[in-house]
Amino acid sequence: MFAPPPPPAAVSIPASAPLTLESAFALARFSARRVSAPDSVLASDAPVADKLAAIDAIHSQIPDEPKAGKVAALDALTAAASSASQPPEVRAKALTFAGYAMNQVDDDAARSRALTVILAALKLPPYRIFALRGLGPAAHGTPKADEPRYQAALLDLLDGDVAGEERETALVALFSFISTREDLAKRAPALVSELDRRLLGPIEADPARFVADPRFTPGARAMAAAIVWSSARHREQLGRPAAGARVHALLVKLAALETDETTLGWLKTYRDAAPGKSSKPQPKPKTRRRGGDA
Repeated sequence: MFAPPPPPAAVSIPASAPLTLESAFALARFSARRVSAPDSVLASDAPVADKLAAIDAIHSQIPDEPKAGKVAALDALTAAASSASQPPEVRAKALTFAGYAMNQVDDDAARSRALTVILAALKLPPYRIFALRGLGPAAHGTPKADEPRYQAALLDLLDGDVAGEERETALVALFSFISTREDLAKRAPALVSELDRRLLGPIEADPARFVADPRFTPGARAMAAAIVWSSARHREQLGRPAAGARVHALLVKLAALETDETTLGWLKTYRDAAPGKSSKPQPKPKTRRRGGDA
């Protein structure tokens, strides 16, 4: 049986992103025409509209650039995202687009610099939602050495009072991170243990409190369930069924408490999914020798 898809919140397009692929290309072509030297415009005292167009142009050019050009483009977005001298609209957009760009730039040092700026912005309330919108795509370009701080930053945020859209978007980013790392329990077991301790554990301790927690939208509750289910399923596929049994027991309790019909539908989907099949080779059956002894 195929794994269920993530809940809608996990695949929603951030508000600052183009609504369709066609409109994205159209916007990129328009911006490229409008800005002849986007890096220079972004670093100058040009009008806000020109700087915003420069961000679009820089991002649209990345796929066709050589590696040095890709790095320079990501660094330009990173610089704008971290600069207090940039207009707020420009800095906010640069934070999101730096996250979009990370996976397109095959350079761990540049990716790490961008991630540092995006994570720092989580502590700045006016810019937090824009950083979170960039963190979801950034999960696909986060170097392995940076995985601990990526996860820790989101768990730190979720441990606090962040609520509503910010909490839901943080959970979308965490889902992007967890769901795409099938081998995390094998190569970084401490990260999986920390996820269980800080996200799964508190929900297990008081499922009713989790369902009633005003910080969580229904979509956020669905995303939290998707994260713990995805993490457990990866471990099932590594030959560790106990993780799946633990989350299944939790999903049974949550489904009995959930009041939102859409979220309940997702809980039931995960609860009723077939266990992940282990990819570990099964031992060959022993061959009996003549005479009856194994």
